[in-house]
Amino acid sequence: MRGFNLLLFWGCCVMHSWERHIRPTQKPNTKGNNCRDSTLCPAYATCTNTVDSYYCTCKRGFLSSNGQNHFKGPGVRCKDIDECTEMCPINSTCTNTPGSYFCTCHPGFAPSNGQLNFTDQEVVCRDIDECRQDPSTCGPNSICTNALGSYSCGCVVGFHPNPEGSQKDGNFSCQRVLFKCKEDVIPDNKQIQQCQEGTTVKPAYVSFCAQINNIFSVLDKVCENKTTIVSPKNTTESFVPVLKQISTWTKFTKEQTSSLATVFLESVESMTLASFRKPSANVTLAVRTEYLDIESKVINKECSEENVTLNLVAKGDKMKIRCSTIEESESTGTTGVAFVSFVGMESVLNEHFFQDHQAPLTTSEIKLKMNSRVIGGIMTGEKKDGFSDPVIYTLENIQPKQKFERPICVSWSTDVKGGRWTSFGCVILEASETYTVCSCNQMANLAVIMASGELTMDFSLYIISHVGIIISLVCLILAIATFLLCRSIRNHITYLHLHLCVCLLLAKTLFLAGIHKTDNKTGCAIIAGFLHYLFLACFFWMLVEAVILFLMVRNLKVVNYFSSRNIKMLHICAFGYGLPTLVVVISASVQPQGYGMHNRCWLNTETGFIWSFLGPVCTVIVINSLLLTWTLWILRQRLSSVNAEVSTLKDTVREEYKRWITGKTKPSSQSQTSRILLSSMPSASKTG
Repeated sequence: MRGFNLLLFWGCCVMHSWERHIRPTQKPNTKGNNCRDSTLCPAYATCTNTVDSYYCTCKRGFLSSNGQNHFKGPGVRCKDIDECTEMCPINSTCTNTPGSYFCTCHPGFAPSNGQLNFTDQEVVCRDIDECRQDPSTCGPNSICTNALGSYSCGCVVGFHPNPEGSQKDGNFSCQRVLFKCKEDVIPDNKQIQQCQEGTTVKPAYVSFCAQINNIFSVLDKVCENKTTIVSPKNTTESFVPVLKQISTWTKFTKEQTSSLATVFLESVESMTLASFRKPSANVTLAVRTEYLDIESKVINKECSEENVTLNLVAKGDKMKIRCSTIEESESTGTTGVAFVSFVGMESVLNEHFFQDHQAPLTTSEIKLKMNSRVIGGIMTGEKKDGFSDPVIYTLENIQPKQKFERPICVSWSTDVKGGRWTSFGCVILEASETYTVCSCNQMANLAVIMASGELTMDFSLYIISHVGIIISLVCLILAIATFLLCRSIRNHITYLHLHLCVCLLLAKTLFLAGIHKTDNKTGCAIIAGFLHYLFLACFFWMLVEAVILFLMVRNLKVVNYFSSRNIKMLHICAFGYGLPTLVVVISASVQPQGYGMHNRCWLNTETGFIWSFLGPVCTVIVINSLLLTWTLWILRQRLSSVNAEVSTLKDTVREEYKRWITGKTKPSSQSQTSRILLSSMPSASKTG
């Protein structure tokens, strides 16, 4: 073991001596390793060794200053390539970086790949519809209009932009205006739009537009200068000249008069509300004139206690309003209420402007008359109706109430044809000879109309009509069951009766259940559309029956002229159901607002839309009448021919019978007719 270690030590020493002897004779090899010198190539370049030299190449995104891909030598630099000239899509911004770039979509646009920065040339920048964001970008009570890469905010009618916010800062909001200006009234009324500046006024609108502009001129003074101090006295003095000329309104059309009244009443309300913007020192202020009375009250400490009721009086008319109702109005800033009574307006806005929604089926003669002044309740705040505690109005009767008269409290609604009196929202609390007490859940312009008859359908007529419809439905159900279950009577005619009965059953059922469902306008319009279709289908099936009946009678005269059995039932159904569908689709396309009225779910009778039903019905009636006349004429000719043949046959039989009885002759063997008749007689058989 000791010898082995000695031998190993000796070997290592020999190897070490030999290595020291050989190494000085070897020369260093630097050939092919030029790129070890980092200073040979400029910045943003890559060095590549060759067999006997090297070359430099600019990295991706850079270009050599001498334009060559491979280069060497001093003075050449790698310059950055600006990819932003054509690499990014439209509606984006390109940002160049050393050796690269990235794209960013403009504000209001979003990349299709969802990445904020991108280099993929397949990516596009799409417009962001800010108006579809929830919650709304513009806030409540606003109108958002999307634009390419942007959007704009506006406010609905009755609201103005809040001056403390802006769309640019992202805090745009709308606040309810204290009072309406001209621009808040014009968009809702087609009659008033005829009088806008820049439009050619038609001759029929010259006088009307003059009246409208007189009212707007009063309102513009307040709207143009928001700092103008307005008092109830200013309001009264401004509108008295209009009331003095109110008798001239009778020369206008009904729509123009209602539009003019709506503008006038809303302008008075706006001016009164404007007086609360900077109220005078007096908490309660009353202005009395010959044509107009206004009493206003600024609420300070009056409503500090519970169950407090405020009373306002104008021209003998009164308004009672509880403090709980005022608090419910959500008024901000100065809180105030006012009561207005007009003289002379009742003669213009008379009973002819009344639209009753509670008695659409009235057929009895009713005499109506306006029996009070027009009054108005005005209050600050956003909420104008649906109050928990009603507002009590006491209206003085112009003429003493008679025992046979029934008063109706009506309010002026701008939702019906520019303005109409409706009984919605108000009920009668008390009625005497001298005054009428109305309870309303809204602040509105009111009046009292006297009815000399019951305003609802007579009870007996109501029972007769409903019982009649129910009996008709029962009979229709029995008829349908008979046609379906009795196979022995099935033919083309029974199939026609079956379809007619089904249409009548559906139409009458829908009429009975949905004719008065006017609460939902869309639902009411749908019901009216289905009634239009079903009743039209009934008349078209009657037309089909008339045609088939005519063909059957015609076949009696002309052999094999045309057989009703050759008509396929599929073609008949296409006619009976297809044509009513076509009429309804065309009618709805021409005038979609013609379906549904404020008092019943039927076709609008005041715009002429009812002719979309009466026109086809009258056409069917005329065609059926012509077919019936033609059918009767054919039957008359056929029966006349049959009668002549029967008379000839009777004469022949009578002559033959006489000869046979007297024995003068016997019936001939060739007389088949005589033989048949004589064989049927008992005397003949006995004699034979």
